[in-house]
Amino acid sequence: MKTGSSKNTKQPKQPSNDGASRMLLGQILVELGYITIYQLDESLQIQRTDAAAGLEQKPLGQIMLELGYCSPNHLIRAIQVQTEYRKASQTR
Repeated sequence: MKTGSSKNTKQPKQPSNDGASRMLLGQILVELGYITIYQLDESLQIQRTDAAAGLEQKPLGQIMLELGYCSPNHLIRAIQVQTEYRKASQTR
């Protein structure tokens, strides 16, 4: 049984300086181990198919939530990491 804080402290590997501002949500979710690359590919394919069909293009995170690939908490954490990367790249 785990003891201590239940807060997930996983951190993805640090991108290179030129890639920090380009860190994409799907990449972060994969690196954190929340989803697989196959789940990311399927979600991106659904997003592309919807766009090609002229349907409302849903955000990638919404698609993954609807498919049950990640939890709301995982998505929130990934967005926090993405925001941290963007802030860090602006200060360099």
